[in-house]
Amino acid sequence: MESGQVKTGEDKEDTFIKMLQEIVRVTPPIAFGIASEYPSVVTLVEAFRKHGPLVLEDLQKSANRNGAVTDRKIGPAISKRLYKVFMENDPASTDV
Repeated sequence: MESGQVKTGEDKEDTFIKMLQEIVRVTPPIAFGIASEYPSVVTLVEAFRKHGPLVLEDLQKSANRNGAVTDRKIGPAISKRLYKVFMENDPASTDV
């Protein structure tokens, strides 16, 4: 694998988690927490469309891939950042 390439996931969910982690400030616990509630890009985008940019703010982070949650929440800043990444149509945007 060449430098700068991203390793592909083992399955759809793993690929989604790796994709989320490529976004600035999205840590593994945040990605696992999101994937436990929204297992695909489609379900996450549908949630953003239905509930707006703060849909993830009260979602709990996961301690591991098995879904063990912590008492920490994702928060509004990360929720808004992910909303912009998935929902904005500005081709000049650099929010990733």
